[in-house]
Amino acid sequence: MRPAGKRRWAARINAGTFAAVIRAYQSGPDYAALAPSTRRVYGSALRLAESPNTLGAIPVDMIRPSLVQAFLDALAETPGRQKNAQTAIKAVEKWAVVRDLLPFPISTGTYTVRTEGGHEPWSDAQVELAERYARPDLAKVVTLAVHTGQRGSDIVKMRWSDIEVQDGHYGINVTQQKTGVRLWVPFTRELVAAIETWDRRPPFFLVLKRDGTPYTRELLSWHWNKERDTNPALAPLCEAGLVLHGLRATAVVRARKRGANVLQISSMIGMSEPMVARYSRLADKTDLALAAVHLLDRTSRERPSQTKKKTET
Repeated sequence: MRPAGKRRWAARINAGTFAAVIRAYQSGPDYAALAPSTRRVYGSALRLAESPNTLGAIPVDMIRPSLVQAFLDALAETPGRQKNAQTAIKAVEKWAVVRDLLPFPISTGTYTVRTEGGHEPWSDAQVELAERYARPDLAKVVTLAVHTGQRGSDIVKMRWSDIEVQDGHYGINVTQQKTGVRLWVPFTRELVAAIETWDRRPPFFLVLKRDGTPYTRELLSWHWNKERDTNPALAPLCEAGLVLHGLRATAVVRARKRGANVLQISSMIGMSEPMVARYSRLADKTDLALAAVHLLDRTSRERPSQTKKKTET
């Protein structure tokens, strides 16, 4: 017997939506013939995909690879789960297209990331663009992520009551969902100044609905990807394909450029030292490149005077 909540959700599924296609696939013999372990993996991914907050409510003639990719991007922090979701959706697609339940393939060109290293850091200009023109709640996400270096799964759980002052500095207590690591993340001066302008509606920093319901990690990425792709002012971010998780790398690069070492950054952000070192090299390369161009500029300025002296001699 299904829980009452699932019966109510099933009753809300409309014909012609992707959720209806998923349910039809799961009710058929092809799905039943899968190994129990495969059904469990597919079932978990498809329950998320059929939600009206993700892909479920989209009409079959409107769903397309870009929307499926946005759904997959929302799972980027958990590569295994992301890959399982892509595989499950492809199975639904293969089954549905030949039965005219989907008018065309919906996963063509979609991809998954392998590791955290697959996320490019944002530039300062890109961060500023998002903070200025993104939807206000999503602009807050960008600000929190770039100044704390925390994953989206931890940002959505941040509460006002988690703020703690240590040695005169504001920071926030975080228990990282992925690693279980507990740490106190200090706030930069810029973050303190930004937070002082925000409305305080306890308990969470970020609220999805007016009733105080917090974001989930998946919905946070879903809303960001939709904002990025539909807000004309964010077109450069859309073209670059920037995802929120890249801000974790940006936080490392910023800290490195300001003089923090690998151990300090690792302790502050809660990232492994090898990963911090990997992202830090991006900042170090930039500094070396700037030093090189300054040297070349100085050399080019000095060369004419040196030539003149040789001529006079």
